[in-house]
Amino acid sequence: MNREGMIMNRHFFIAAPLPSDIKAALKMRCEEMKKDFHFKRWVHQEDYHITLAFLGHADEEQLQDVMDETRKNLLNVSPFELKIQGFNTFGRKEYPRILWVDLLESQQLNFVREIVYRDCMKAGFELDKKPFTPHITVARKWDEACGKIPLEALLEENFQLPKFLVEEVVLYESKIEETPKYHKKAVIRLDGQ
Repeated sequence: MNREGMIMNRHFFIAAPLPSDIKAALKMRCEEMKKDFHFKRWVHQEDYHITLAFLGHADEEQLQDVMDETRKNLLNVSPFELKIQGFNTFGRKEYPRILWVDLLESQQLNFVREIVYRDCMKAGFELDKKPFTPHITVARKWDEACGKIPLEALLEENFQLPKFLVEEVVLYESKIEETPKYHKKAVIRLDGQ
């Protein structure tokens, strides 16, 4: 791949990362699910995250601008807890394109996302205008050759993990040719000070 192709494959997004123990527990549950839920690609456990803003392509100056502004605006935000509960899908009901893990409603997460979103727009990024649905993507592309997804079984799945702490917001770079695909480029600690 030439240099231009490599640059075009570089995407950036800002997300809340998950702690290692939550990633490991989620990965273990996904491994159990693979026998009944036939998705073509399962997300690497190190790539689990909660997207706050997908930026797409960006130059270094634009990325620096948004991180500087966001760091300033998150200065007094303290770490906060989130809780995972259950699974859901995006896409066609019978043949979904995404399997994701749901989170309990969190005012703190919504507040942080509003700050990140506003700062990204201010820095000139064109962001998705759909309502924010906080989630963790765990699999992609249902294999239609296996028939319809057993959606009732999925939605009845009573999957929960202990609460976990969100202590930072991270700018990730996506390198689609690598596994894991997402690499930390910059970190903003939430310390409330």
